Amino acid sequence: MRPELQTLLELQEIDLKILALKKELDKAPLHLNTLKEAQAKKEEELNVLKERLSSLQERKFEVEDELQMETERLKKSQKKLTTIKTEREYHALLKEIDEIKKANKEREDEILEAEEEIEKVTAEIEAKKKELDEINAQVKNEEKVLAEKTKEITTQMDALNEDRAKVEKEVQPSLLSKYMFLRDKRAGFVVVSVVQGVCGGCNMNIPPQLFNELLRDDRIYTCPTCQRFIYAKRPDETG
Repeated sequence: MRPELQTLLELQEIDLKILALKKELDKAPLHLNTLKEAQAKKEEELNVLKERLSSLQERKFEVEDELQMETERLKKSQKKLTTIKTEREYHALLKEIDEIKKANKEREDEILEAEEEIEKVTAEIEAKKKELDEINAQVKNEEKVLAEKTKEITTQMDALNEDRAKVEKEVQPSLLSKYMFLRDKRAGFVVVSVVQGVCGGCNMNIPPQLFNELLRDDRIYTCPTCQRFIYAKRPDETG
């Protein structure tokens, strides 16, 4: 293999490692993002429950106030019975008392239902808080893990970029320009082998005459299909 291609292969190996690390860095926050979505969902569920509890408590207080006022009214009406002089007024007041008692019974039932619902929602809130605490702990831990992983990957990338800068200086400007152009279009694979006349980049056959010239290794060749830099490799060769 020509020295120029060997240098490009070294550059390609470094670039592929950098690309893999970039992908890993992009993928690293995915689990944290999933946890944060679950965290936000639990917080929203908790807020809904708290609003529900507040509404129940407010309604309970309202009904209790109504019950208290109507109980006082009932006492006054019952006391008034002893002062009624006509039978018509007496029966009217009895009817009023009966209606107050009936309404108060409904209020008492509503208060009991509200108390049961308040107890139920309060329990749900406590359970939801525990769930949220667990997710918060997971988020905190994942943030720590992510920070450590990001630092580790960044350190590796910095070292690779230093190595890359050294290798890049050894590449001819014209070759480097073409390499950079192809690298972005070919997912990082710019220099590939040709085995039995087949390009390792696009898996297409190259013309027989070109393959024969490639075997002579007298200059740099490119694949006519994918334009990658190519070199001949016999089936029994490694690398």
